Formats: sequence, structure tokens, C-alpha cells
Amino acid sequence: MKNPYLAKRHWEIEIPPLSRTDEMAKRYDDIINLSVGDPDYPADRACIDLMYQDALAGHTRYTEFLGDPELRQETIKMYKEDFGLTVGMDELLITAGGTHALYVVMQALLDEGDEVIAIAPYYTYYKDQIEAPRGKLVVYNAPSEDGFDVDLAELEKCVTARTKAIIVNTPCNPSGKVYSEETLRGILALAEKYDFLVIADDIYGALNFTGNTRPLCSFEERPKRVITVYSYSKDFSMTGLRLGHIIADREIIEVACNICGAVTFTISSFSQRLGIYALRRRKEIQQGLREEYQKRMMYAYERMSRLKHVKCRYPEGTFYIFADITETGIGSMEMWDRILDEAHVLVLPGDGFGAAGEGYIRICCTVSVEVLKKAFDRIEKMDIFC
Repeated sequence: MKNPYLAKRHWEIEIPPLSRTDEMAKRYDDIINLSVGDPDYPADRACIDLMYQDALAGHTRYTEFLGDPELRQETIKMYKEDFGLTVGMDELLITAGGTHALYVVMQALLDEGDEVIAIAPYYTYYKDQIEAPRGKLVVYNAPSEDGFDVDLAELEKCVTARTKAIIVNTPCNPSGKVYSEETLRGILALAEKYDFLVIADDIYGALNFTGNTRPLCSFEERPKRVITVYSYSKDFSMTGLRLGHIIADREIIEVACNICGAVTFTISSFSQRLGIYALRRRKEIQQGLREEYQKRMMYAYERMSRLKHVKCRYPEGTFYIFADITETGIGSMEMWDRILDEAHVLVLPGDGFGAAGEGYIRICCTVSVEVLKKAFDRIEKMDIFC
């Protein structure tokens, strides 16, 4: 019996695996948790000290609704210096993280029945964020045999008269795929041809191990067809501080700001002050962070590749290993349970990222190499991998 006061659209809610990880992590006392992308790499101490001094100096009050002007100025400076993009103060909105930013964008853009294309495998919460304002998720299943690269001709078949936007996440969670400049330009050309928007989910920009580091926004002189969603969580190891932003056309930002005000009023002043100092020190912070995660990714890739019946792609970005387990003959959900019960290691099933992820598991390299070694020492003893 459902609570009669719940909206009926929530009566048949489907809880994704990611939302169940807190519960699963309590099953055994000695679990090694490789399920959630929550980096153990410490946030920059110098930035934290400066934020603390700002708090003592009185930065504990509301900021402007668009965000702390100093943070917005530093953000604009960063996009100009690093990517050549000119952003106006009224084209930028500070948010409580990337997930919040994407939710606000969907609320601002979608009318009932509007369609948003997602490239699968995709971030767990895209579906809920699109459906919340009565939008419709349209899935393009990137072919796994091509390393989840995009076939532009096949992608074009997903476009209809109701297509409002496509979400492009590169480097991609969960696959780690980094799309080439040719692919990104091809997606932007489709958006121009059929007049829809491109939402660049730029959450892992600093964790790119390839030479192709240009974000989608850099293909425009000013924000127009590309809406950029950004988070400090992964690029600065600040997941708990919940800080991000949206870059878009001024009229979209105006509506998004109004929606944001109704949800959060303004964003934490502490977090925004830390964001200012993180941007100023981004070169130093991100170089060390990228080197550490690339080292962990390579270790995990080598260990996974040695397992029987498992295939892995060479890591291109993020801190996830998306391992192909189809040769085991065991589905993603069952493998999720077996690894937890037999090895006491918590990963995520691939089908939690859309149907294209069936036959895969995702492993987060957000712990030290020493902890990864313990996890793989346990996993490789499982009969299925021997």
C-alpha cells in the first residue's frame, strides 16, 4: 500500500543501484567500497585555510542569487584563459554541484513531452532529471565493440521534432570514454542542423588522460547552443562542499536562477569562497590530482586485465574502470552481488547506467593503490575469475 499522499507518478519508483550503495556497504564489516566516485584525495589545504579566514571575516551570509561575484569573475577568467570562451556575468550561475546544475537546466528547458538524448552508458540520474519536468529520455546506445564511441549517423536517427537537447559527458561516467574533437564537432553540427541544444556535462574535465582536452564550450565564441554544466567535486576533490555552475545564454540563466532560488535560495558562501581559491590554484591542484588518479587507473586496469573472462579498455579519463564481464555468462546485477558476498568488495553493476551497460561492472579508483591491491587480491580468488 503506497502512502496516499505521495504523488502518483512516484508510486512506481525504481531505485538505481547507486542509491543503494549506503545500504549495501553495511552488509559486512570489512567491505572495500569501490562503488561511489567520492575521491579520497584531499582538498587543497591552502584553499581550505583561506576559506576559513574568509568565514571568520564574515563570509557567512547570503551571496547574490547568481553567486558570489568574485567567484563568477574568477570562473569567467578561467574560461577565457584556458579555453578562449568569453562569458558574461549574466551568462553564469553558481549551483550546489553538477547534479543540481543539471536538474535546474532540465527544469528550465523542458516542456511536457520534450525529448533529451543521452548517450548510453550514462550517468545514473539523467533519467530522473529529464522525467521530473515531464520530459522524455531518448537513449542512444553507443556500441561497446567500438569502445562506446559515437556513430554520428546512428545518433542522428534518434533526433525527432521533439528533440530539445542532447547530453554529452566527456570524459564519460562510467565508461571513461573521451570523445574526439571530430565527434564533438559532429554532435554540434547535428544540433545546428536540427536546432536543439547541447548540454556539456563537464564534470571530469581535469581527469582527461588524452590529448583531446577541449570542452564543447570552446567551439563557440559566446554561450549560445552549448550549455555547460560543471562541478568542483571531481576536478578539485571537493565532493562534500557541493559547488558547480551553469554557463548558458543570458535568458536561460535568468530562468535557471529563478528556479535555483526556489530550491536552494543561494549557494553556500563557504563553498563559494573555497571555489575562488581553488580556481586560482587550479594548475597546481589538478596536475597532482590527475597524476595520482592516472596511476591508480593504470594499476586497476592491469589487475582487471589479468582476470579470466574479463576485458578492459585502456583508461582515457575519469577514475572509473568499466570492465566487460560478458564472457563470464553472469549478468551485471548478479555479479554485483557475487563480488560483494564472495570478496567483500562493493562495485556497481553496469546496467545501472542504462541497458548498454549490461555485462559490465564499474570500479572506482577513489582509494589508494594499497587499498586497490587488497580489493583485487580478494576478487582474483573468486572461482569465476580463476
